[in-house]
Amino acid sequence: MMKKFLTVLCVVLMTLFAAACTQENNAVLPDANAVADSREHTVTIYRVPADGTEKLYAEKVTVKGDKEELPLLALEALINTKPQSDKLINAFPKGLKIISLTVDKGVAVVNLSKEIYNIEAGSYTEMMLTSAITNTLTEFPEIKKVNFLIEGEKKASIKGHIDLMDAFERDTDIIAK
Repeated sequence: MMKKFLTVLCVVLMTLFAAACTQENNAVLPDANAVADSREHTVTIYRVPADGTEKLYAEKVTVKGDKEELPLLALEALINTKPQSDKLINAFPKGLKIISLTVDKGVAVVNLSKEIYNIEAGSYTEMMLTSAITNTLTEFPEIKKVNFLIEGEKKASIKGHIDLMDAFERDTDIIAK
């Protein structure tokens, strides 16, 4: 019995050793374009004013990542970072997550977590947050419209004030000049 076990063990070890010796060890160097894309980029996001006016204020932020990820990185910066000016606020609720962001034929679909329901009640907040997301994403030439999902589902609104059923387009009238 012991002899059979040792024979099987030897065969297994020799097979593993042979496989390890025959594997090619080709070091893959990073693509020069990929390295260039993973550097810092400046993007424009749109912030809500602290004084309650119905204008969004552009803010330039630096994000790090690939060019293909810039819309997502900009959206993450909008939702998760503190504004650079005390005159602006981050009105997004704590814990809000971007479940996904897809872009197809000029339409971005933003899938937000249920924490979006934790925004302050009122049409102002709903309007400003949907406009901030829409204007931030439409800064990218490949995005013309934005649709919203909450936890993967199309919802009529966040708190009953702004209709989320139709796609949103860039609103330059709400952007402060």
